[in-house]
Amino acid sequence: MLDEDEARPMMRDVDDMQRLLDDFLAFVRGDATAEAAGQSDPVALVATVVEDARRAGQAVTLHSVEGRGEATLRAGAVRRALENLIGNATRYGTRAEVSLAILERSVRITVEDDGPGIPKDRREEALRPFTRLDDARNQDRGTGTGLGLAIAADIARSHGGTLRLGDSTRLGGLKAELVLAR
Repeated sequence: MLDEDEARPMMRDVDDMQRLLDDFLAFVRGDATAEAAGQSDPVALVATVVEDARRAGQAVTLHSVEGRGEATLRAGAVRRALENLIGNATRYGTRAEVSLAILERSVRITVEDDGPGIPKDRREEALRPFTRLDDARNQDRGTGTGLGLAIAADIARSHGGTLRLGDSTRLGGLKAELVLAR
């Protein structure tokens, strides 16, 4: 019989395998397009995701909100994309900040971190499924499946938008912008 200290690493491995399987199944099922789109309040959606992440122990804040109004979204898919972006930001940095801009024709959700970022010449590669940029992001901060950015990009495309990766001038790490058509 295993004691608690011996079982802990195995339980982490099981959790990692479960996350990989869940991410893989979501990706191959095309979860980004399975849900029906409906009118949603992006402010309430983003605020809820940020608060849920904070309650789960992630160092994330809602930095700014610009604009108001509803948008036609697949709220569950947008939630998943934002959870992936916040998870990456807090895994590879010490903190994350989320900003929301509701514009006339789009909704822009920005997640910035203070981590090592992703080199400009590797950003397109980072959006491919099962890609992990070991030398670009700190692997000591946890494991990932290499699907989070690919899923977020797929969700953005299903909303007539895009996922852009850049440099965070405010925090010094990565800036991920999820742009969705309104």
